[in-house]
Parts: sequence; structure tokens; C-alpha cells
Amino acid sequence: MTCLSKLESSGDESNASLKLKRDQRKGNRRKGAMLYLILIMMIGFMIAVAFSVDIAHMHLARTELRSATDAAAKAAAIELSITLDPDLAVTRGQEIAAANTVNGEPLQVRADEFVFGRSRELNSGKFDFTVGGVPSNSVQVDGKRTSGSLSGPVPLFFGNIFGVNAFEPETTATATYIERDIVLVVDRSGSMQGQKFADLVTAIDVFVATLDGTPVEEQVGLASYNDFATEDVELTGDLTEITDGMRALPVGGFTSISRGMAAGAAIMDRSRNPDFVERTLIVMTDGNHNRGPEPSTVATTLAADGVVIHTITFGRDADKRRMRDVATIGGGRTFHADDGADLIEIYREIALTLSTMMTQ
Repeated sequence: MTCLSKLESSGDESNASLKLKRDQRKGNRRKGAMLYLILIMMIGFMIAVAFSVDIAHMHLARTELRSATDAAAKAAAIELSITLDPDLAVTRGQEIAAANTVNGEPLQVRADEFVFGRSRELNSGKFDFTVGGVPSNSVQVDGKRTSGSLSGPVPLFFGNIFGVNAFEPETTATATYIERDIVLVVDRSGSMQGQKFADLVTAIDVFVATLDGTPVEEQVGLASYNDFATEDVELTGDLTEITDGMRALPVGGFTSISRGMAAGAAIMDRSRNPDFVERTLIVMTDGNHNRGPEPSTVATTLAADGVVIHTITFGRDADKRRMRDVATIGGGRTFHADDGADLIEIYREIALTLSTMMTQ
């Protein structure tokens, strides 16, 4: 009995030892598989990090290229407006491009990557650029960091991993240096008395201040109307004359929008050379036309002479339909202000739109 017990005990120990060894081998295999999985995950993580770094690097390079190209186009357009010399415009554009870095290196632009032409403003407020259009008022610049460019491509940090060693971004910028002659035509009829006219004076103040803060050269004139019209301020670069002129206007009488537009047209006839200057008439009213010729007749004449007409209606009694027709004929936009706050924002918006330089 004792011997049998010993044998059974010995067998149990042997089975336990075998089981322990099998468990150890399974554990080792699990550890090996886990380490292998961790290794694969680490490699994948490192690849993802490398990919993310290069993507961020590419985005930064593209942004820097865009900024440098924009700056070169603006500088060239300004130089062209001053000297009317394309060669000097190219030189200035190249200088400004080189003052901006892309991937830590100055951007170099070849002379043949500057294209000259003419831009004209569409009804949508966008600009249409024609290569070689004369007289030139726009410069288009092709900014490149490619293998064929002077600056070469942008090297990637981990390009060897993906089999792509460089990034080759390209961008195009078009700048138009626009000088504008603007005539404001304002309503001083009897319905404008009191707060309405005070709101108009404030809105014109904001318009003038906004123009003063832009890089574009503007001259502004002022015409006003009731049942008759006056040419109150000739086109001038001293915009304080406009604000002073507004405060001196008498208010009262009926409403002849067409006579006001004709007075504005007379001021515009004495503007600068239209080949180099955009001419804009901004006509405002708070009422209904009830004296003189139909405004659309004057608008047709102005539009044929290349003058863009924007219209503003102010208050619930303003003739929106007629003013919308005038703006359509004049290739401009029509705005409506319910109150003084709206009127201020409209004049600010127009001033900012008129001062656009980057056109693509």
C-alpha cells in the first residue's frame, strides 16, 4: 500500500512538472507574440509620426510660398503704377520675393514668371485678368518651389521612407494696383431732415476713414440733391473736404435722383485718365424720385462712359426697385439700410471693396 502511494505521488509530481513546462512554453510564446506585436505597432507609430511631420512641413511650405508670392505681386503692381516700367516692376517684385523665405530659404522668381496684363472688375466684385491687356494695371506672379525653379524643391524629412524625397508646391498671385475716382451722390431732400441726415453724415465719416486706411490711392468728390442738385466738392485726395462738405449741406425740398446723378457725372467728367483709374458713382436716397428725368437715363449714359454705379436705399420709404435698376445698368451693386447702423456698415463695406488689391 505504501509503495503504491509513492508511485502515485511520483506520477502526480511528474504530470505537474510537465504541465508547468507546457505553461512556461505557452507563456514564452505569448510574450514573443506580444513583443512582435509591440514592435509592429511601434514601427507603424513611427511611420505615422514621420508622415505627420512631413505633412505639416508641406503645409507650412505651401503657406510660406503663397505669402511670398502675394508680396511679390503686390510690390510689382505698386512699382508698375508708379513708374509704368515693367522691368522695374519685375526687379522690385524679385526683391520682395527674396525678402520672404520658403522653408528657410529666400524665394527666387525668374523674370519670365512675372506676367503683365489688365484686370477689370466684374459685377460680382471679382476681377478678370487679361494677359497682355493694355494699359497694364496688373501683375501675375508664378511662385514655385519645383525641380525646375530657381529655388528648387522643398526637401522632406522622411522622404526615403515613402520613396518621395521632395515636395514641389506652386502658386499664382495676381495684384492690381487700383486708383479710383469716387463721387458720392447724397440725398438732402426734406425727408432726410433730423436723425436721418445725422446718420448719413456719420456714415460718410466712416467711409472716408476706411478709405484713409487702405493702400489704394483714391480721389473723392461730392454731389447732393433735393429737387435740384449741386456739385459740392470736386475730386480731391484731401478727404476732410468731403466730411466738411457734408456738414455744410442744407436739407429740404423734393427729390430728383437723376439731377443728383447728373451733378455727380459732371464732377466725374473732370476725373483722371480712365485708362488707369476706376471710376465709381455711389448714389444714395431715402425716398422716391419725383422731379426731373428718369434716373435710368442718366445711368445709361454713365455706364456707356465706363462708370460703375452702386446704389443705396435708406429707410422703408426708399424706392428700392428704381435704385436696383440703376445699379444693374451701372454694373454695380445695390444696398438697403433699414437704419443708421445699417447705413454705416454699408458705406464701410463699399469702401473696403473699392480698396481691393489682391485680385486672384
